[in-house]
Amino acid sequence: MVHFTYLSEVHFDELDALGLLHHTRYLLHLERAQQKFFEKLLGVDDFNKDRDEDIYVVVHGLEVRFRQALSNPGLIAVDYTISRIRSGGVTMSFTIRHPEKNTVYCDGTRTLCKLSANSHQPTPWTPAFRAALDTCSSNSDL
Repeated sequence: MVHFTYLSEVHFDELDALGLLHHTRYLLHLERAQQKFFEKLLGVDDFNKDRDEDIYVVVHGLEVRFRQALSNPGLIAVDYTISRIRSGGVTMSFTIRHPEKNTVYCDGTRTLCKLSANSHQPTPWTPAFRAALDTCSSNSDL
């Protein structure tokens, strides 16, 4: 399985009144990591909606388990691993953790569905992106 890690910065203003990272902010860091993961798979430095039709996705399912509160600004590591690939969907397991310690803040799964930009209906991945996703069954890291 391919393992993708993205280091994301938690800023002071993301902490709530208790001094903890609010649960909704974890999803923002998942989005940032997903963008970088897909950019890596596409072999591009940034998304272009006219060029990269496979970026048009919606979240179909999300399961999150909060393990330990995050109470300090700084770097977190977001790890993604592909769990299942379908013709126009992908399920990814994720872990949000301290980048240097064994502390896991949350983990879970996230399922995406690719939509047609024109019809907003589910549609298959492009052959090139599907091939890139299929490489995720190898034993290397991205």
